[in-house]
Order: sequence, then C-alpha cells, then structure tokens
Amino acid sequence: MYLRHAACLISICLGVTAAKAEECHGHLDALGTSRVIFVSPQKYRRIGNMEYKETLPLHDHEVVLTFDDGPSATYTPRVLDALAAECVKATFFLVGSMANEAPALVKQIHAEGHTIGTHTQHHQWLTRLPREAVKKEITEGIASVAAATPKPSRPFFGSHTSTITKRLKKSSSRRGW
Repeated sequence: MYLRHAACLISICLGVTAAKAEECHGHLDALGTSRVIFVSPQKYRRIGNMEYKETLPLHDHEVVLTFDDGPSATYTPRVLDALAAECVKATFFLVGSMANEAPALVKQIHAEGHTIGTHTQHHQWLTRLPREAVKKEITEGIASVAAATPKPSRPFFGSHTSTITKRLKKSSSRRGW
C-alpha cells in the first residue's frame, strides 16, 4: 500500500476531528491523520500546483487525500473500509446526481468524519456551458449533496478553476451575476 510511505496524512476540512493513530482501536501502527487544515475559500481561492503557484501549507511528508466523482456503490464502501482500518480521514468531492442515487453512502462518508465537497450535478465541462447552465450545475450539485448530509457543501471546479473564474468574472461584470 503506497500510503505506508507517507509519514502522516492530513485532512482538509471544515470541522472534522482528526483521528490519531494511537486512537485507532489498538492499532498503534495505523497511519492516522496527523492534523486538520481548515481551508478558507476566501484565503485559498486558487490552490493546486497544476494550475496555480500557491498550494496548501503542508509540512514535509504530509499529503492530502481526496476522492473525486462518487459516491460509487462499488468502490466507496471499499475506500471507506480502507480509510477506517488506518484511521485516516479524506475529502470526498461528490457528483450531485451520484449522491442522489446513493444518499446512504453520502451519509456514511459524513458520519465517518470525512469532509464532503461537491463536483457539480453531472460533472459537466463547465467551460463549455452557457452561464445559466453553469450556475444550475453548481447549485443543483450543492443541493443534491446537501440533501443527504447536514453539513453544507461548496462547489469544486477541479482543473478548470482558472478558466471558469475568468469566464464568470467577465459574465458578472457585464450582466450583474
């Protein structure tokens, strides 16, 4: 398992308590979650070293673990079992339509203390959609995920953030959105 090579893991979240390895049901050599970073969208508006110069303030040997495009009835339970076995927390970016199909998995992800974000309603290429369709994808994605969990979610644009941000700024300055 590649995760064993990391000295520690962190979870990006909005209020999830970190699980420490020593708290892992007597499993003292579990990875655990060393710390939690609270990521403010106001402070970290454009992060990720694929598109931007800024990244999260990680220490040496720290990684952020995220899972995109679920929940999946086939894979999500196996991922959750593996994370629980190592007392590791992760961030799950869920697709709204998939959350509608598997609300129990969304509840389980939340109940196990993982962070939940959204990946729009249908995981469309937002740069190819008209402004109103982009707004609808984001809004419906948030609503679908929120329907299955008591915590609010926020949109996540993945590798298309800079392009979408520019397009939305241009649209909002011209049309008041």
